Amino acid sequence: MAEVIEQRDELAALWEWFAGTLLPDYSPLYTRIAGSVAQDRAVLDLVREAPPEAHMPLVLLAAVHYLVLGGVDHPLAAVYAGRSRRDPAPLFHDLCMRYRREVLELMSRRRVQTNEVGRSALLGPALTHITRAHGTPLHLVDVGASAGLNLCCDRYLLDYGEWGRSGPPGAPVHISCEVRGGNPPVAARLGPISARVGIDLDPVDVDDPADVQWLLACVWPDTGRLERTRRAIDVARRQRPRVEGGDAVEVLPAVLGDLPAEGVTCVVTTWVMAYLSPDKRAGFVELLAEWGNRRPVVWICGESVGVVEALRGVEPGESGDPAAGEVLTAVSFHAGSVEPKLLARVHPHGRWLDWEG
Repeated sequence: MAEVIEQRDELAALWEWFAGTLLPDYSPLYTRIAGSVAQDRAVLDLVREAPPEAHMPLVLLAAVHYLVLGGVDHPLAAVYAGRSRRDPAPLFHDLCMRYRREVLELMSRRRVQTNEVGRSALLGPALTHITRAHGTPLHLVDVGASAGLNLCCDRYLLDYGEWGRSGPPGAPVHISCEVRGGNPPVAARLGPISARVGIDLDPVDVDDPADVQWLLACVWPDTGRLERTRRAIDVARRQRPRVEGGDAVEVLPAVLGDLPAEGVTCVVTTWVMAYLSPDKRAGFVELLAEWGNRRPVVWICGESVGVVEALRGVEPGESGDPAAGEVLTAVSFHAGSVEPKLLARVHPHGRWLDWEG
């Protein structure tokens, strides 16, 4: 019994941490639910029954959203759709208890797909920075690519307000990003990108309705991103970005070996490294350094401050915004040299950036 209580307390602390990292003005819905789950013994016991890798809050949140998107008859659906202003916390509890079996089944076989398409707005200036520093063509490799939506970043309209736009003017996917500071490089067109490939442990098949529903379920309901994600999925269906399944460190050598010899290899990870063990992170960086001896390799990394060893000296921003601790970095590997560079402080879903590069 003492072990059960200890595990429940650990989960409660995890949900409290998660609620504290959310932006209340960005997702009031999930902020309220996460804070409530941290105090909800029954829901925490449900989470404890799921595999350890499914204990991260986003897994349960996505499982519940999946049932809502699937048409489950429950009042939480109206709250998620913005048609009701009822308190979501007791409704979330009720749905978890009423559909406990279905929730646990989803948590046992699904993993969070966090490759948010809004991050293309962060990749745009980063790729333009690399183009100006290292030349073209670019070979884009997205590790943790999910359905490969961000591999199509040059096919979206990336809007930076007075700083300009990148991409086709009539693109079906329009992503707005507020520039809070600095002078981000914004080019009318990205690239050229001559090769693009993704790697993911569990790639999303955009032709599989269940996979697509899960990908949408991983989008936070009250952030206005669902329709944009649906449009990005339509783009992926037409463009068919290649996404290889498997462990990044194991698959990456073959992927890099298949790329054209000429050009700059851009390896992208966006909020993926925190999911890897320290040993896996170290192996990943060693692999990039090894390939940097053969060709120019630049690693674009979006992550929380402190996760990437090469940028241990970077401190969180002074803003009270929880997202001020998220950074976009570029690490260049070439001929034995490793050059890390802080590009920007960013919102992890691409809502804003403060350029420092």
